[in-house]
Amino acid sequence: MELLELLKYAFLGLLQGFTEPIPISSSGHLVIAQKLFNLDIEGLSFEILMNFASLLAVLLIYRNDLIRLTSHGIRYVVSREEESKSEFMFIVYLVVATIPAAVLGILFDDFIGEELKGIKVVGATLIITGIALWLIRNLRGSKGESGLSIKDALIVGLAQAVALIPGISRSGATIVAAMGLGMKQETALRFSFLLFIPVSVGSMI
Repeated sequence: MELLELLKYAFLGLLQGFTEPIPISSSGHLVIAQKLFNLDIEGLSFEILMNFASLLAVLLIYRNDLIRLTSHGIRYVVSREEESKSEFMFIVYLVVATIPAAVLGILFDDFIGEELKGIKVVGATLIITGIALWLIRNLRGSKGESGLSIKDALIVGLAQAVALIPGISRSGATIVAAMGLGMKQETALRFSFLLFIPVSVGSMI
């Protein structure tokens, strides 16, 4: 592999790292960069590997939340401590929200990788992502973690499933759905980024 080609892939890694925490679709920007660099990468394996690198950063940033959720979740299962119930239910909601993307990802992985990675599709979906973010720019919900429901989790999960299409931001779609359901901004952000963990792990497996 020539040095220039290595530099192109290194740039793709930097682009992924920069755009992943921002709701602007890292996958869509990767498709555009691949087109500009004349790199023909078939399927979704490359994007999945890149997202796994982002997963490591998310695990580091949210390590305290993960430790607390795990300890309280185990405590509730073992001793049914009422004070640990909200954390246990938050885990349940994350699991429920993961299901739509997991099912659709398995069923339509090849179709998405082969048919929906075109530059025209990405251009259209980036516009859709931008419009959706613009629509929720002034929303200020009141629903915290204790006010979430299975219905909320399913709707956010469906939004994440739509984001399997390159150009639809995963974090953007889930935050739009969460805030549209009346969640506080901080709750929507936390739920969105923690929801990234099981999807990324499952995709990598």
